[in-house]
Amino acid sequence: MDLFGKIAIATIVIIFFFGVVFGALLLLYHPVSKPLTSAQAESLVLKDMQQEYPNAVFSVISMSKSNLTTNSWNVVLNVVYNSTRACPEVMTEGFDYPAVTLVPSDEILYASNCKVYGFGYAPDYVISQPYIAITRAYESGNASILNYIGKYGYNSTNAYASYYRAGNSFLYSIGINSTNAWIIKYNATDTANVLYAAMGTNGTILATSEVNASNYTDSIN
Repeated sequence: MDLFGKIAIATIVIIFFFGVVFGALLLLYHPVSKPLTSAQAESLVLKDMQQEYPNAVFSVISMSKSNLTTNSWNVVLNVVYNSTRACPEVMTEGFDYPAVTLVPSDEILYASNCKVYGFGYAPDYVISQPYIAITRAYESGNASILNYIGKYGYNSTNAYASYYRAGNSFLYSIGINSTNAWIIKYNATDTANVLYAAMGTNGTILATSEVNASNYTDSIN
């Protein structure tokens, strides 16, 4: 074999060798990323939202494959701001991740500014979320509720809601029938007086009762 042939073969060997080394280094420092699982996508979206809004309440409504691209996921969250106040803000936010990064691709507002959206336009509207129940109770304009919050202060009053299919003995004892009703509890920070309101799923306030908590042991969250 002449000198030119030997040089050509040596050159090919050297190129091949450096190609293998370069490929190995590329994989080492830039490994091929595996597609995200649904659980990983859910975890990353929730982590980002919790870091951005640490005082909000998040829950996953649904998870499905993206319609935009493969290896991406539609994550739909229920999002609640000011969850312990008398007028929580309630919405759903959808994320197509990682296709559209962590920017919401869809958003529906259900309650904000002490108003439940769509309530007045739907005679058969059924309240099925505790935070919407809280907002609707305030929106109803019930005098007992407004007076209590006005007296002790909006920012000093915590509000909680629970749905009762059966009656509660404590609530019966203070004159409230809690069967098939939302019970909204208002607990101001600078008083022992607690206000309870019973509301039907149609948003109608059925009864209210303000009691001194030191005289009772309630089982209402």
